[in-house]
Order: sequence, then C-alpha cells, then structure tokens
Amino acid sequence: MNHQVKKTENKGATLLLLTVLFTAASVTILLGTISPIVRQLQVARDFESSKKSYFAAEAGSEDAFYRMKNNLAIIFPLDMEFDGADVNVTSSIISETDREITAEAVESGNYRTVLKGLTVSNGFSFHYGIQTGVGGLYLYNNARVNGNVYSNGVILGGNTNPNSYNFIDGAAIAAGPAGSIRYVNASSSAYAHSVRDAIVGGDAYYQSISNATVAGTLHPDSPDPAVIDFPITDEIISDWEEDAESGGLASCVGGIYMTLTGNIWVTGNITITGSGGSGVQVRVDDSVGNKSVVMIADNPSNKNGSGQVAVSGNSNFYGSTGNDESYVMLLSANQSAENGGSNLAIDIVNGAAGNVLVYAPHGEIRLQNNVNLREVTSYKLSVYNNAVVNYLIGLAQPLFTSGPGGTWKLKRWKEVQ
Repeated sequence: MNHQVKKTENKGATLLLLTVLFTAASVTILLGTISPIVRQLQVARDFESSKKSYFAAEAGSEDAFYRMKNNLAIIFPLDMEFDGADVNVTSSIISETDREITAEAVESGNYRTVLKGLTVSNGFSFHYGIQTGVGGLYLYNNARVNGNVYSNGVILGGNTNPNSYNFIDGAAIAAGPAGSIRYVNASSSAYAHSVRDAIVGGDAYYQSISNATVAGTLHPDSPDPAVIDFPITDEIISDWEEDAESGGLASCVGGIYMTLTGNIWVTGNITITGSGGSGVQVRVDDSVGNKSVVMIADNPSNKNGSGQVAVSGNSNFYGSTGNDESYVMLLSANQSAENGGSNLAIDIVNGAAGNVLVYAPHGEIRLQNNVNLREVTSYKLSVYNNAVVNYLIGLAQPLFTSGPGGTWKLKRWKEVQ
C-alpha cells in the first residue's frame, strides 16, 4: 500500500514539472513573439516622430523665408511650435548677397534640421562706400572713407604731405584710361591706370606708378578697371516718382520731426535745416518694416538749376524701429555737374548723420564738416573737413516701399545632420 502511494506522488511531481516547463516555454515563445512587435511599434513611433520633426523644421524654415522675402517683421532666433514639435530658426550671414536659414525641430527626442540658402536677386545693391561717375572723388582736409571706393574718374586727395594723405579704409579703384589715384592712403589695394603720390596697404594694379609706397605686390601693365554703371537707374527713379505721385499731395510745414510712410517727390528743392539741440529728426515709420523710403528732388522743367537737396544743422536720419536695414535715401536728379555746370545737386553740412543714403547720379554732392553717412553715389563728390562716409550696408540690398530694390530667393535647400 505504501509503495503505491509513493508511485502516485512521483507521478504528481512529474506532472508539476512538466507544467512548469510548458509554462516557461510558452512565456519564452510569447516574449519572443511580442518583443519584435514592441520594437516595431517603437520604431514606428520614432519614425512618425521623426517625420513630424522634419515637417516642423521645414515649416519653420518656410515661415522665416516667407517673412524675409516679403519684408515682414522677423527677429532671429525665432522659436515656434508645429503640431507638438518645438522649432528653433536661426539666420546667418554668408556674404553681401547670401544668407542661410537653419531650422531645427524636436519631437519626443527626435531631431531634424533643414537648411535653406538664400541669395538676393531682382534688384540692386551698394557694393562701395562711395561710387562716383566720371566727375570723380575729391577729398579735402581730414575727410575720410571707411569702405571701398569706386570712381569712374579720379580719386584725388587734397593733402600733398604723405603724413596727411586722405585715408580710405578699404580698396581704391579708379576706372578707365583716365583713372588716377593721387594723394591717398588706402588700407587695401589700389587699382588705376595711374597711381601717383600714394600709400597703398595692399597690392597695386596700374599702367604707370610713381612716388608711391606699396606694402603688397606690384602688378604693372594691369588692365584698366572697367567703367561701371550706378546701381539705381533713371527708370527706377521714374517708378519711384510715379509711386509718390499716386499717393497724392502733402503739405510740408516747419517742425523738428518728419515721419515717412512712403516715397516723396518734390518738383523743386528739398531743404532740411536744424540748429541747436537734436536738430531735425527724419524717420521711417514703423509700419514700413525693414524697407527704406526715398525723398526725391526732381524738377523736370529745370534739370540744371533745380531739384537740389540741402541738409544742415544736426539733422538726423533713422530707419524704422529695430530694423538696421531701413534707410532714408536723399536723391537729387539735378544734372548741372554732368552738363559742366557748378550747381550742387546735394549739399550736406554740419551734423547730418544716421541711416541715410545720398544719391545724385548726374550731379555733384558736397559733404562738409561733421557729416556721417552710410553710402554716397554721385556723378561727382567733394568731401571736406571732418566728413566721414561709413559703409555699413551691402549685407543685403536695401528694399524700398515700391519698385525693385532686391529681394531674397531660394538658392539651395538640404537636410543637415
């Protein structure tokens, strides 16, 4: 009897062991089946999250591109959210006419980054601190230029002592067979048919040279630099005048503040005079955004004796608030200098400064005393005393409230790691 009980107990233990083994095997098989499914689900979730991050980055870069292309307000870095993904958009300057937009998005720890390369097209740009026509550039006393100079005529300093040559902090270029550089100290290279009585911090490219100190390499028998056109054509100026005319007439009364919401065309002369205190303040309205506004003096019936601009007495010019690329342009259509006359197109003296560009494609501009401008373009330019031209533009073409003036277009696109 006892023997039979023991045998039954052994059978029970065996059955229990088989059950445990079967259960363990079933769990192992089940886990082996579930784990790939779990991994696949995780991969699917990561893939979905990664796609969401990618599309969010693309959306962020497109948003920034749209704003820049259409001159809408934008401040970098730009943070935004698309469908639960956080996006950070930055912009970097590559060259005068190129920028990059980088948008990085993250969702559930998955990062995707999109880069857009932009370039400027369909407009114009100012590549030089000063650009003159055949009339040339003349510097007197302590006048100086911080930026490159391109003249279709001469570049002539008024100080004949080498210790006080007029300083150009940049390259000096005098174009054409009559191009000449004299009594100038250029920190960079010099390019001209004739370089004489000059100090050149870089290389010298010339047909003839005499009494010049050149820190770099001499390049004799170099071809004369090409005569180049001005960046803003008469056709563009006409378009601006039509735009101003379409806005109707406005009365200008005396005062110390002037806010500009669009282009202005005066069929006569423009005079801005301030004295004492902060003087006259001319400002681009904030509603204009990062665009610029032009004030045109042009009398079609008297191109030689009218259409002049005079600025004096602590007059200051400002772009719209927070926009470094917003400017006031003073433009004269006077043609006296080009026609051999002596009337000035633009005369700026005593304290004029700020985000102001001056432009007289057919006339002479004269700058005197404590004048501090961003860029000057004219048929002829004379700079006196302590007047300084500080070239601070060119990183992007200035955009105006109407007509061409440069805009951004997509140059390349890619996803980056």
